[in-house]
Amino acid sequence: MATIEQVTHIAPRKDRGPTPTNRVAHRELPRPSGIHGLLGDVAWRGLPPTVRTRFGEPVLKVDYVGEFDVVRASTVGRVIAWLCQAIGTPVVPRTGQRVPAIIHVGPVDRGASWLREYRWPHGRTCQVRSTKVVGPDGSLIEELPAGLRMPLAVYQRRGVLHFVSKGYYFEFASIKIPLPSWLSPGTTHVEHADESQGWFRFTMTVTHPLFGEVFYQTGRFRAAGDPS
Repeated sequence: MATIEQVTHIAPRKDRGPTPTNRVAHRELPRPSGIHGLLGDVAWRGLPPTVRTRFGEPVLKVDYVGEFDVVRASTVGRVIAWLCQAIGTPVVPRTGQRVPAIIHVGPVDRGASWLREYRWPHGRTCQVRSTKVVGPDGSLIEELPAGLRMPLAVYQRRGVLHFVSKGYYFEFASIKIPLPSWLSPGTTHVEHADESQGWFRFTMTVTHPLFGEVFYQTGRFRAAGDPS
């Protein structure tokens, strides 16, 4: 007797697209903005949580109080600072030690405003104002008075946040006029290093290609009213 083999045909499964779970898994997360986006996730996570809070989005309105251990300038630096008073004081025109200061930070339409207020003896004050802006091309730019612009490189090293200038230019009505390196203050290097109990150290060094260090200042600050 012949054996009849029964063959069962299974219809191919139709691709119904990703399941809800897959859709969630494949959904692209929004790209981080601000300093986080410029650094990338790995470098951002290498910063202490308090630094991520200070430089995160949205920008927090806060006053940081403390003092500069030292504010110094070379002879060339003093001349540059004196001349720069004509365009809105982008660098402090005085020097000293143990200078009380307040750093006012807050959101503005174009980015984050940073205003350093130096309190000299006899009630005299000096303010240096700038705004950190992420440009249309994704680059970080420090906007200074009188249309002076300073593109910045930003990176994290051993938990310290670094900002280094990449030249200078004046911008008027979308027209950019580069400033020759020999005519500029020099390369500006700012370090933001976290310290214990809510304190952080702000250090700025400006080095001219011909005259060497022209400005240096370093100090410790923490948020006003911080009980730590």
